[in-house]
Amino acid sequence: MSAIVDRILEKLGDKELVNKLLSLPKSDLNSLLLDIHKKQSDNITPANVLKSYEANRFSVPSEINPVEYHRFQVEILDIAQGIGINSILLSPAAPFASCSAFGCVDQNNVVSATRGAEILADPTNMLAIIIADGLKRKKINNQPPIHYCTTARVLRAQPFPKVKGYSSHFGLFCVVSSGKDGGSYSCERELLLKHLQCYRKLVVEKYSAEFSVILGKRRGYTDGDGFFECMAELIKSELPNVRISYDFDSEDNNYYKGISFKLCMTRGGNAVEIGDGGFTDWVTQMTGNSKERCLTSAIGVDRLLM
Repeated sequence: MSAIVDRILEKLGDKELVNKLLSLPKSDLNSLLLDIHKKQSDNITPANVLKSYEANRFSVPSEINPVEYHRFQVEILDIAQGIGINSILLSPAAPFASCSAFGCVDQNNVVSATRGAEILADPTNMLAIIIADGLKRKKINNQPPIHYCTTARVLRAQPFPKVKGYSSHFGLFCVVSSGKDGGSYSCERELLLKHLQCYRKLVVEKYSAEFSVILGKRRGYTDGDGFFECMAELIKSELPNVRISYDFDSEDNNYYKGISFKLCMTRGGNAVEIGDGGFTDWVTQMTGNSKERCLTSAIGVDRLLM
């Protein structure tokens, strides 16, 4: 990308053009971009739109059966609601940099837009933003912990293989929970148990399959070993029918804090990874409160329906 930009700037004869544009107030830059898009659209014909559709991987419809897809959405939201997880219907747009601002995500993997927005790429980030906003405005209270979920169709800009089952847009079901540190990892225990109960209920009741978890160790807690052991023991004691395996090879991955987990379903001898999750510091970053605890998880809806 940088090589392309350098070529364009050299062609325009102003290597500082990008820096000059970035120095503008955001509202002025947004107005400029809107005017450029308006002038571009003035010259586009319906035939041009069709040609653009044929070449634009972001606009291709999904191969998933829509009836099955929407039925699954209702089923999983009902399961979540039944165990005390409240659902939220998200906008298809998110604040600009709502993924990249938290690190570990390149903005080039998101479809950016004007008016300070981007197309929704990760509903877990959006639910965490909604929670942080509610906490700062004192519209919600996360003592005791709160649990939100949603289903959303997201769009990602990174390249995907041109094979059946891969698409730039796909469905996700996610859960984001928030609470405050209560000592002895009591908050983290409650959040993790709620998430795993939800996915276990889906896998066992809907698919009559075995539910298992791959627990990964991550940095982010002072007593990393103690925290990891505490979470593992929680699963063993509270969810004895859930099989656990361990991943100690990705500890340097900073996306999650303390632990991460992969969610797996085994049916007819075939094991399939259906989602993942872990603790994050997103709500802490947004509110400035180090006592905030946040757990996020998601499963791929399209993967379950293929």
